[in-house]
Amino acid sequence: MVKNKIWTRPFILLMLSLLFIASANYYFASTIAVYAKLITNSGLYAGIVTSAFYASSVGMRLVNGVLVQKYGSLPLMILSAALCAIACFAHRYAETIAVLIILRALHGIGYSMFNTASGTAASFLVPRERITEGIGYFAIGNVLALALGPAMALAIIGDFTRAEFNTLFLVAFLFCLAAFILAIHIYRLGKIEEIPKKVSIVQEKLPPTFLGFEKGVVIPVIVTFMLTFSYASAFVYLAAYGLSKGWGNIGNAYFMYAMGLLVSRLFVGKLGDKYGPDYVMLPVFILTALALSSIALCSSIWELYLAMVVLGMCIGSFNPEMNVFCILRCSVARRGTATAAFNGSSDLGLAAGSAVAGLCVEQLGYTFVFLAGSVGAILTLIVYSFTLSNFKKKALPF
Repeated sequence: MVKNKIWTRPFILLMLSLLFIASANYYFASTIAVYAKLITNSGLYAGIVTSAFYASSVGMRLVNGVLVQKYGSLPLMILSAALCAIACFAHRYAETIAVLIILRALHGIGYSMFNTASGTAASFLVPRERITEGIGYFAIGNVLALALGPAMALAIIGDFTRAEFNTLFLVAFLFCLAAFILAIHIYRLGKIEEIPKKVSIVQEKLPPTFLGFEKGVVIPVIVTFMLTFSYASAFVYLAAYGLSKGWGNIGNAYFMYAMGLLVSRLFVGKLGDKYGPDYVMLPVFILTALALSSIALCSSIWELYLAMVVLGMCIGSFNPEMNVFCILRCSVARRGTATAAFNGSSDLGLAAGSAVAGLCVEQLGYTFVFLAGSVGAILTLIVYSFTLSNFKKKALPF
């Protein structure tokens, strides 16, 4: 029974490290646009500053897996936590937009590396037969950060003064420092058995790659991109949609989404491990389509809250399951590239979906955008049904 245990000391410490790093990230996600305007007296640069973070993050996805494969997940966690800490603290001294863009890019690089490295480490810590459940539990740290981080950040900055922002940057630095210390401690425990150092001896036996990724991840990456592209508009334009409806600040909708994520991470992973991915994935696509349609057609804020809870449960079920698809379809020596492929496809889907939705909103309106996302979820269901459905779980080549 002990052999199948998920909640080990290294696993809990790994979750906490992710919670600290993700909290610092969401601090900036909800406040950096305001800070950019504060130091430039213009709202023009807010989008550029945000793009710098995501562009550097997506760019690092192409090499994160290779770095994990070469150096190991824990050393990369230590390095990336240090980069995040340096970037967060240096924000106190960002006097120009150019410096702020550089620091946001540095933070994006560190955060991207940490995500891939910690996810890979988690996949080695959890038992093979409980991998979907374990990966789902691991992401709870990120879910809690999403639910609590933005509100905490807004509480810290209060009146949006420079001094209050400096306090926020200091708190974010301390969070990253805590993650750095935890990563070192996990490394010293020596409980994570990663790829054997002699892997280079059998390197020629590994499947060929393209841009460092094995072909086994191609279909899961396409499915992940399609679904994230479909629901991207529900995040980027939800606040503006609420204002157009006369509902004012709908920040609680994001909290309801996070609660849906949390519930799914606690229970759904067990279903995937016990009965197979179809029992999770097929309802996810259908309910995602219904949730997006409900957002488009809702007549009260309470209907919106309900739709966001359902959407959160769907995405919270989809992400760990699809991450496992990538992992199981790759060689164990390239598990880091599998995690990077999943994270990268999710980032690209959200970025592209947001951009396309932005082009459509002005001409066609919010209702059309959300309904189009619903159609996208159905199309994703069709692609999944003809490619990954009835996927047979196989033993990993340890």
